[in-house]
Amino acid sequence: MTETNSTPEEKLEALKALCDEIQHRAAKLMVDNGAPMEMMLDRVLTFAAAQSCNIAGSPRTAAVFREVADKIDAGLFHRVTGENVPRRDRH
Repeated sequence: MTETNSTPEEKLEALKALCDEIQHRAAKLMVDNGAPMEMMLDRVLTFAAAQSCNIAGSPRTAAVFREVADKIDAGLFHRVTGENVPRRDRH
């Protein structure tokens, strides 16, 4: 996965990239096999929520989900969605 000369930060970033790639492939596999996008998202989010509840407890998980929701509302993904671009300028 990483070279032995890598710093701990580099190793962590490489591990994050690996996890992202695994998640991307799993999501693609679900959709490619007929799952609607909404179902795939439901399954991924449900899995994440259940695991978080198991590790951190339901109250902490709910608080983190609310924090994420607030960040989304504030524009976290506008760069990706184009929601911050006037309608006529979107591609």
